[in-house]
Amino acid sequence: MALRKIIDWLMPNICICCHAPLATHDVICPYCLEDMPLFAHSEGNLLLRPDIQRDFALPNCNGLIACGWYESQLKVWLKGYKFQHKAYYKKALQQVITQQFSGCLSHAAFAPDLTIVIPLHPIRLATRGFNQVSQTWQPCLLNTVTPIPTLVRSHNTQAQSNLSRHKRQHNIKGAFYVEGSMEGLNVALVDDIITSGATMNAAARACLEAGAAQVWAFTTALTPLNR
Repeated sequence: MALRKIIDWLMPNICICCHAPLATHDVICPYCLEDMPLFAHSEGNLLLRPDIQRDFALPNCNGLIACGWYESQLKVWLKGYKFQHKAYYKKALQQVITQQFSGCLSHAAFAPDLTIVIPLHPIRLATRGFNQVSQTWQPCLLNTVTPIPTLVRSHNTQAQSNLSRHKRQHNIKGAFYVEGSMEGLNVALVDDIITSGATMNAAARACLEAGAAQVWAFTTALTPLNR
């Protein structure tokens, strides 16, 4: 206990945004978390918003839950963790996701029977060394991820980030299939960023073809191509 106090005194926990001291093991203070431009919990299903319906092609999804737009802190943290493996950014993302996920889900009238993280192709996973979506969403997905049935990425697609909307749809076509049956299940698909919706829509189609009753998209951030 004494050693812990000495360590805390030498290296105090501070807010990642304003650098104020924190009494907890969080990395964002309550004031900065409240000040972040996140979607209101009361919005629930974001596919009911006309602007989001217009900018994202998700015809195979019944609903959408997201933390916020891909900008400001969310953009810095997602890029920093994904490409630079900065663990401090991972903790910040987990804190935001945990707050937003529980709050938005309570207003969305949706309870997933099965939660699946959009898989990376084995070659991409081996190159990167980890699935950043699984890592950041882990606190929310405990006891909700079921190994069977399994969503499989059948081929190693080109990275979507530099492609146009049309090329994204063509690039991802037929990229997923499901091993097992999802008959009558409410399925939640999780990804870190949705841009055009092509990847999420292709994964959702595979789930529907496997018998899923509903498919909802869960994501950390939204960034339409024309934003």
